[in-house]
Order: sequence, then structure tokens, then C-alpha cells
Amino acid sequence: MVAPLSDVGKRPTVNILLVDDQRAKLLSYEAILKDLGENLISVTTANEALAVLLRTEVAVVLVDVCMPDLDGFQLVQMIREHPRFKDIAVIFVSAVLSSDFDRIKGYEFGAVDYVSVPVVPEILRAKVRVFIELHRKARELEQTAMGLEQIVAERTAELEESTAQLKKREEQLSQALAAANMGTWRHDLASQLSTADADLNAILGLERAETSCPTTEWFARIHEEDVDAVAESWRRAVSERGPYEAEIRFKKADGSIRWIREQGNYVPGPNGMPGYLTGLGLDITERRQAEEDRNLLLEELDR
Repeated sequence: MVAPLSDVGKRPTVNILLVDDQRAKLLSYEAILKDLGENLISVTTANEALAVLLRTEVAVVLVDVCMPDLDGFQLVQMIREHPRFKDIAVIFVSAVLSSDFDRIKGYEFGAVDYVSVPVVPEILRAKVRVFIELHRKARELEQTAMGLEQIVAERTAELEESTAQLKKREEQLSQALAAANMGTWRHDLASQLSTADADLNAILGLERAETSCPTTEWFARIHEEDVDAVAESWRRAVSERGPYEAEIRFKKADGSIRWIREQGNYVPGPNGMPGYLTGLGLDITERRQAEEDRNLLLEELDR
């Protein structure tokens, strides 16, 4: 059910609970507070007040201290003990218990104000209006916080979905590279670090995991007869800011050789800084071995 709108500011009305065992006093409170444009609920006993609080959200409670079933102090104590009601503003009204001691007792029981009878209408209206506005501000902050939590939850879900999709694509790419006997590499010219992915390392007989090493260590794995050619191909790609390719023999730890065809590009760094070479490495060992075997066969036939 949509809350009715207050005439003041066209905002949803809030509930003000008036508790007094004398109906004449309730009528006087209603007359004083009606100009606030809020919803006034009047009851004559503490038990009725508790029943209203259990089924209705209340912003302010105006309660008489002296009542027959439960006095105002006992009622407020029960209100404060309930977690749902801890933020309700309670104002005591008393024609009898109006000493400083009574006021202090009222504050100790959880009241936010203590008004003596006879009530000054303008002062009572002003006090109630202040606590109504505080209630509204608190609800607005709660709504804002809930909205922010919803936004955070949605963004987190989107990020998790994007991360899952990215991981899935990375796994698919890795599977495709492994099936094609390929891997990826990157040589950073600024940091002089070279990186190989898990697939390329597996081809080279290394641990199947992405690794980085100094570029000098990378060159140390290249067959001595191919080092100068590779270095020259690097320099050409950098100077021309273009593609790079080379067929290289890599030395495995067991002394065997793997032929790798590297294809990639030079990517310039920002503001003229050194960039990096990046690309794919394809294992062509079987192809080169087949070429060597064919050449040997042709040599034999030519004899």
C-alpha cells in the first residue's frame, strides 16, 4: 500500500503515536500537531501503544508519564528493549512529574525530550517536527545505502561473470595453442625481461607454467649459430616498427634441439620509450627434421 502524501513538501507521511489515558489531552495534542500534516495515531493505554508499534512504523511517540496499566517510564523501557524500536524518538509529557529528577529519569529511560504541562503548542510542534525530519533523513540514508549495496552487488556479479568469461576464453586459447603445438612469448625491451607462456615452456622442455627471465638468459637457450640472426631480426623489427619473424633452434636441458618459428610484432612504448616484441612460437621440429631427411636422401641419390 502506498503511503499518503503529506501536504508539506508532498512527501510520504510518517506516523506519530500519541499515548495518554485522558482523551481530552489526546484531542489537544491532535489539534496542536495536525498542521504538521502527518498521520496521528491516538491510544489510551500502554498495551494499545505496544500493539500499534508492533504492526506500524512510527517516527515519534508522545507519551504521558502517568498511566494506569503501565506508566510512561515502563512503556519506554519496553520500547527501547525491542531492536525494531531503538531509533524511535520518544517525548515524555507530564503535568505531575516535572522536576529535574523526573526529567533525568526520563532521559535515562531513553526519551529524547521531556515536556511539562501546560504545553506550549508552538514549542511542541517545533520539537516534533525536528524529530520527524531526523526520521526522514535516517530513512533516506538507509534507502541510499540499500541502493549502493544493490549497485555494488550488481557490479560484483558483472565482474565475476566477466572474469569467468575471460578465464574460459583463456583456457580455450591455451587448449588451441597446445593442440597446434604453439605458445606465446613477449620480450620487454625496457625491463630486458622475456616471458613465455606455459605452452611454449612445455615445447622447450621446461616446467609447464608462465615464466619470466632476463632476456640474456633467453638468448642463452638459443643455439649459438642462430643468436646473431635473431638479434638482427629484433633490431630490424624495432627500427621499422613492424613485424618480426625467425626460425630458431632452442637447446633443451637434455641437449636435444627444438626448432621454433617465431612470428610477432614490435609494439612501441609510450612517449618514445622502448616497447616490446610479442608474438607466437610454433614448434616446427618435425618439419625441419623431415626436410633434413629429404635432403640427405637426395644427396644419396645424387651419388
